[in-house]
Amino acid sequence: MKKESVKKLIDSFFEEIELKYKYDEEKSSYAFGVDMGNVIGNLKFVLILREHHYKVYAILNSKVEPDHIIKVAEYLHRANYGMNNGNFEIDYRDGEVRYKTYIDFQGVELSKGFIEESIFVPLIMFERYGKNLIKLMLGDGIPEDLIKDSEKEDDD
Repeated sequence: MKKESVKKLIDSFFEEIELKYKYDEEKSSYAFGVDMGNVIGNLKFVLILREHHYKVYAILNSKVEPDHIIKVAEYLHRANYGMNNGNFEIDYRDGEVRYKTYIDFQGVELSKGFIEESIFVPLIMFERYGKNLIKLMLGDGIPEDLIKDSEKEDDD
């Protein structure tokens, strides 16, 4: 599938769900925000479109303080273990936390379903892991215990 066709599909999907976004022609990227309606607050989304793939980043507005980076990194690595679609990332330089999905559309007929999943998976992951992530960012808790709490619905 060609990049121009993917852009049209993304634009159409965003219009369909009435999402307000900005498109940067020079960077070939989209930017928008989603209010999680809880302590996580607003997630900043960036979709970077390239010739044969695109990436979606959901970025937490809060930064991890240096004293808590090691515990938060452990928590995120534990969360990532076994994930099928995407992963959490942390920038050790400034404490930024984000969730990334990646779609390779070379030789594939992309659908709005792929686009929807690439955007909604980060939302679901922040919904699932975000509250305990915030606790840990504030210095409260043990990564292993907080992961067990975040994933307890899997055990039911």
